Amino acid sequence: MKNKERFFITGGMGYLGSVFAKEALKKGHDVCLYDSLIYEQNHSRMVQEISKDKKKNSELKFIIGDTRNKELLKSSLEDFNPAYVLHFGELSSVYACNHNPIFTENINYNASKQVIDICEKLNLKVLYNSTSSVYGTQKESLLMKEDDSLPEPTDYYCRYKLKMEKYIRDKIDKNPNFKIIVFRPATVFGLSPRFRIELLPNHFTYMAISRKTIRVSELNAYRAAIDIDELIQGYFKVIEKGKWKHLIYNIGHHNISKNEFARGIQNVVKCEIGIAPDIGDLRNLQIDCSRFNKEFNFHPNISYEKSIKKVAKWIEKNLENLENTNFAEFLNMPLDNWHKICQSNVSIEPSQK
Repeated sequence: MKNKERFFITGGMGYLGSVFAKEALKKGHDVCLYDSLIYEQNHSRMVQEISKDKKKNSELKFIIGDTRNKELLKSSLEDFNPAYVLHFGELSSVYACNHNPIFTENINYNASKQVIDICEKLNLKVLYNSTSSVYGTQKESLLMKEDDSLPEPTDYYCRYKLKMEKYIRDKIDKNPNFKIIVFRPATVFGLSPRFRIELLPNHFTYMAISRKTIRVSELNAYRAAIDIDELIQGYFKVIEKGKWKHLIYNIGHHNISKNEFARGIQNVVKCEIGIAPDIGDLRNLQIDCSRFNKEFNFHPNISYEKSIKKVAKWIEKNLENLENTNFAEFLNMPLDNWHKICQSNVSIEPSQK
């Protein structure tokens, strides 16, 4: 990418946002992190990690902000004047969303609509993350494409992702000049300054190291997956090109069964594979990423086992800290923050459009 860009990232301290920011700063771009710190209290550690490879001429700005706060969000965007807004500031765990559906609706739908509305008014380009989980449970081994019909969502996470997709689609119908792209990423895994242990390959690797056994339910259920570093490369492919032909794109690398996920980890970490009871996760899907790969010349090539080796090395080094993680943190939501944020009186102002 030849030109220097300015990126405003909601959820900038999160799993995806922190990796994108780190790479953008390394490339010499300017970054503003906008985050309410629901998941990460030690923001000084995060800022230090994100800016570790920062170019001298890059600007890094950090704002403690909530996407529900319309005035702060709008003024922050106006002051920073980014070329792109990457909207990652949503609850990203199915388990956390199902735990508190009202809070999920406020953040993942009401506040997200507010982000999109403000970006449209300010004429900013937007990258919005949906999820490949909207394809739900597929009874046949089909590669799901972006225009395929979708089942009814089985959880609150997918419900509000689909509602946001419809909201964005309706907005584009009314204003075709609004530059926004929607991604349906595969299950993301790998290392981040804000590591997520509950993501399937990350969790399996943790169990292999800490318990010497991976317990797998729904062995033959398929998942699409992608290394987080490859996903970020995909985002930069879009930014480098600066335009796109479609609204929605699948983006992923591997389509493999949960059994294959576990076997791949077993090739890296000596462990047993056992059967776990059905935990009610009904997802079973594979995705076709040819639309994105062809249009943006994207060719992910990091092998699954190479990705797992990096994750395993990090987990082994940090195992003691991970062992002290309680269940609420496993869901990426410390309990005190659940109570504090869920009782927050920050309100959503109705759209004027």
